[in-house]
Amino acid sequence: MKDAFQALLARARDWFAQAQAAGWLDETDLARLAVVEQGTPGDLFVDEQARPLVVAFFGGTGVGKSSLLNRLAGEEIARTGVERPTSREATLYVHESARLADLPKDLPVELVRIQRHRSGAHRSVLWIDAPDIDSTEEANRRSALAWLPHVDLVCYVVSPERYRDDVGWRVLQQRRCKHGWLFVLNRWDEGEERQREDFARLLREAGFENPVLLVTCCLPAAAGRTLLTPDQFDQIQAVLAGLVDAHAVQELTRLGYRARLAELRTAVQAAEPRLGDEQTWAGLIGTSRQRWRTTLETICAGAEWPMRTLAARCANANDGNRDELLGGLWDEWAQSKLMAYLDGTELALRRAGVSAGPGRRRLDEVAAGAAARVAQELRDCVRAGLAHPGTPLVRIARRVTGFLMAFLPLMALLWVAWAVVVGYYRAAQGTAPFRGADMAIHSVLVVLIAWAVPFTIDRLLRPSVEKTVLRALRTGLRAGLDDLGQELEHALAGSAAQAAEQRQACRRLLGNLAGMLARSPDLKSPVLARLVAGATAHT
Repeated sequence: MKDAFQALLARARDWFAQAQAAGWLDETDLARLAVVEQGTPGDLFVDEQARPLVVAFFGGTGVGKSSLLNRLAGEEIARTGVERPTSREATLYVHESARLADLPKDLPVELVRIQRHRSGAHRSVLWIDAPDIDSTEEANRRSALAWLPHVDLVCYVVSPERYRDDVGWRVLQQRRCKHGWLFVLNRWDEGEERQREDFARLLREAGFENPVLLVTCCLPAAAGRTLLTPDQFDQIQAVLAGLVDAHAVQELTRLGYRARLAELRTAVQAAEPRLGDEQTWAGLIGTSRQRWRTTLETICAGAEWPMRTLAARCANANDGNRDELLGGLWDEWAQSKLMAYLDGTELALRRAGVSAGPGRRRLDEVAAGAAARVAQELRDCVRAGLAHPGTPLVRIARRVTGFLMAFLPLMALLWVAWAVVVGYYRAAQGTAPFRGADMAIHSVLVVLIAWAVPFTIDRLLRPSVEKTVLRALRTGLRAGLDDLGQELEHALAGSAAQAAEQRQACRRLLGNLAGMLARSPDLKSPVLARLVAGATAHT
């Protein structure tokens, strides 16, 4: 199971690193991954497959952990009482045949004392007398906690006076599903039955349905006092022998890895919401689109007066000066409205619980070219407007008047020519007098009127340069903003696609973790079942 755990942990690290590099995760998410426990009891040995059971005595100051280990060993191997003033040192009691590896770097190797023995009864167990877990010195407490990842079975020792110790209970609650647990109420010569019952009740409330709770007294002959109930030290040895016979090392190892996999899954699950989901991104893009329409209308309305002023100036400017003038329409006010839109979009992302960094970077890249994009659209529209001034209807009407300015005078001239020829013919026949100056004047007037009427109408229809530029500015600004809005939406959609890729990788990782967590430890052994918290399924 170690290889599978290491492989999943490596995959998780790679995914976290990629997601952080892309801006989806931050230091808080990496911190969750960093606290996933990696140390195991197997790290203490050269051969992890044939290693002994690792049992550690944990508890507060003065509860008799060292005395219990000395009684177990049958010799003074752990310092007790006044001989242990610092409570920092950890004592390892291990058979001489066990091949210990170099101690992991997370352990305080300078504060470790290894005691070898030849007892066949203790061949399959490595005992650890850990520093006091409730030490007032932070370094001592850290030293005790550093050993916990490397322990199969925690022998949690309390005394009648200190069994409600807060520090010990916090550790118990946090790590109850990572180890087997054996509880010892030591110094039983000072205890009462109600204290054992109260401690058993606290253990059940903590998730241990049927805890193994034994009472011991490590004073010689109980210092001449009669114990309320018989000393149960022999049962401690019987429990350990039962674990060895039941091959519990493998199952306790599986229990520890399962707890570590659960921690890894929790870290990944906590990071997944930063990527959003399909529905969230669809809602964000839709809201962003509506917000941009409002921003577009605001910019167009606010730019109306500057466009009127600019149109008057552009009407009398040459092409070079006109292009320079058009570049100034996108001013600080328009840019501030664009930035307000970007800020609103970023706020919407944060409110949805999605990492805003990647989306904001893409939007900023588009916004950086907003002025140039709008200015180019304005120049194109103004040039097109000046090349084809007026509306399509006006341009058609002017084509008609242009045709009539040539056609009507020509028809008038033809009519005059016809009237002159007919007049001279009739005059020559003596049927009518010759036409003189009046005829000439009337003919000129007819021709002039035939030309002047369509000419006047054409002049009236001819759009002014200023109005043409103003109309082009309005069209160009709206077209430029439409294009800009499409680019902004495309950028947001690109972030959604990137988040979807990261989300798929995350869900594949979670699926693999779920498959590993489905393999529960085999707790068929009655001894092992009682030593494991009843809430292991919660992992």
